[in-house]
Amino acid sequence: MADGGLTLTIDEALAQRLKARADAVGQSVEEYARRALDAVAQKGPQAEEMDRICAETLRDGGVPWEEFEARLLSTRRSPAG
Repeated sequence: MADGGLTLTIDEALAQRLKARADAVGQSVEEYARRALDAVAQKGPQAEEMDRICAETLRDGGVPWEEFEARLLSTRRSPAG
């Protein structure tokens, strides 16, 4: 990360899901993933939830994608406090 960038490695199943969603909105996979990550990294409830999930992942060794996605979607459906 010396240049300020970050490379993530994801499994084939997640890559296929990202590609399908990116194709559906007419974006490259890279642009779709960048926008999705930017959306969850913004300050607010989503960022706090992401931090909590990251800490849990480091502590316990991982969170299945389906559980993470459900948590993320539930924070987006909650009314702003």
